Amino acid sequence: MKKRVLFFFVTFALSILPVAAQTGKNAEIKRIDAYVKTLAAFVKRNKRPHLIFADISDYNENNKPKWRKFASEKTLEKFRESSETYTIAYNWLQRGKIVKSNFTLFSPSGDWANYVYHDFRPDGTLAHVESEMRTFNGDLIIIQDFYFDRRGRLLKKTVKYRDLETQKPIKPTKEFLENNGDFLNDVEYYKKTSKLPFARLLRK
Repeated sequence: MKKRVLFFFVTFALSILPVAAQTGKNAEIKRIDAYVKTLAAFVKRNKRPHLIFADISDYNENNKPKWRKFASEKTLEKFRESSETYTIAYNWLQRGKIVKSNFTLFSPSGDWANYVYHDFRPDGTLAHVESEMRTFNGDLIIIQDFYFDRRGRLLKKTVKYRDLETQKPIKPTKEFLENNGDFLNDVEYYKKTSKLPFARLLRK
């Protein structure tokens, strides 16, 4: 009899574990969404980024990235008048720590641009990333959202497509999905502020 009761409780416990895990994941995603909203409001109130970095290496020479800090957006734009930068990171601080890092990446040809918005927790771990790829290949905007727990594990990923001109939701063609998987798989993001490509400049 005792063995049957023990078996019942073990079976019951194992059956509810997946449900509890899913419930915990959904709760964490909701907390992240709420946190992301507070950061969006913070950036809206503080439109000028606190820190600006750009990769000033030659795009066509396949050189290693060469990150440089710029004092202001005006200083960056002045630099770009004579030497273009194709990867720029705009950062916002709270209590001296980066909580928002918005990357702008584009090509010399101008046929695509990718905006990657990082939302970091106060402890430096990545909570959320939104990637917005705009490309003339298919005339699409591809929006991907990634949610992470504090250990860097992916909790959720979503993908949406919009028309590049009208910005209305659109279904991509089968041909596009088959031939352009790189747009979905090559999103580069950083799971900790210490892993940002310009992190060494933060210590100076």
